[in-house]
Amino acid sequence: MQWRKELGSSLTQSYDKVLAFSLILLFTSLVFNRSAAFIMIGAVVAFVSFSLIYDRLIGKGLTFQNKKHAYKMFPGDRIEVPLSFENQSRLPIINGRFQFKVGSEVQGEKYVVSQGDEWTRYEVPLTVVERGKTEWYVPFEAKRRGVTIIRDIHYSFPHLLNFHKIFLYYLPFHRLEFIVYPEPLPVYGIEERNHMTLGSQQARLSPFEDPVSPMGTRDYTSSDPFHRIHWKASARKQTLQTKVLEKNWDHTWSIVINLTDPSPGGHLNVSPNIEAVLSYAAYMCQLATKKGYPFELYINARKIGNPPFYYLPEGSGKEHLQKALELIARIKTRELVISFSVVLHRFDHQLYKPKTIFLLGGQSEEVKRYAHKWNRQKFRVYTVQDKGDFATLRNPLEKEDVYG
Repeated sequence: MQWRKELGSSLTQSYDKVLAFSLILLFTSLVFNRSAAFIMIGAVVAFVSFSLIYDRLIGKGLTFQNKKHAYKMFPGDRIEVPLSFENQSRLPIINGRFQFKVGSEVQGEKYVVSQGDEWTRYEVPLTVVERGKTEWYVPFEAKRRGVTIIRDIHYSFPHLLNFHKIFLYYLPFHRLEFIVYPEPLPVYGIEERNHMTLGSQQARLSPFEDPVSPMGTRDYTSSDPFHRIHWKASARKQTLQTKVLEKNWDHTWSIVINLTDPSPGGHLNVSPNIEAVLSYAAYMCQLATKKGYPFELYINARKIGNPPFYYLPEGSGKEHLQKALELIARIKTRELVISFSVVLHRFDHQLYKPKTIFLLGGQSEEVKRYAHKWNRQKFRVYTVQDKGDFATLRNPLEKEDVYG
């Protein structure tokens, strides 16, 4: 069942009053032998009977489309959301008002009736035809990072016979989602700071070659090392041949994000700069995808499961970027957080190959200790320094920015 119907106390009271009036009229007609009053009583009884039948049947065949769908947007994007209804009843619903609430992550351009800091209520004029489908489009604009849904849905309309209001409250969880990605903010200097090492990513130009992945052979030259000679090919061609190996590299970015600010009492407070930090992370994910670099995300927002924080494993490509942006979008401003030490410890234990490490958010002495350790292990480590509408890179062991 999709709807819970409420007729309202005023409608019930009106029925009680009409029935009370009919009883008084019946008693009066019997006492004074007024036969004409029976006609009026019959009309009243018929009116009440038809009204009760209408109350029972109205809205019974009404369904509101509830397909799972996510609208994915950046701030400033505009969409039109269809509200689709199907009425299988012979009774139309006329001059109704369809109301719902949507989070302030998106803003409707029409039909707004009330607005708060977190939610906005909308009211759409809606008439549903009998035995047919009705569709209405509501325009929205993405305003700020986050994820929101349609909730508190109800449909009110006047009774066809007595004009009192009838309310239909939508019971299921509505599966439509608005996912607003963060607005990317640039991180200057990041394109010049990379760490390339032997790996599994194929490359046309690279100083690294995979010794177990030969691509073919070529004629031997005096500068070729002796162990690169392909003896079988040389015997077949009766001239020395050198193995041509597949060139590859590994160019992985590890983006490690701290959403907390250090506090004297040791409390975990969400940073007031959380939106800028996440916008820098979004820019870095986009840039890594553009360049074809794999990347991974570590974020100290608490979640159920293992690990107990937000984590996106290493990957690349547009689909991986979409997962990253959606993960960032789902982090709430009042998010429960976990100690950044837990994230750093887990990340340190999972480092099995050279990477370029970017640390975003609040920094501490512990971060510097890990940076020292990773530098000794030949990793490149940078912190992202917020400058307002952009950020720069800094070596955490130095005081000067790498760029900017």
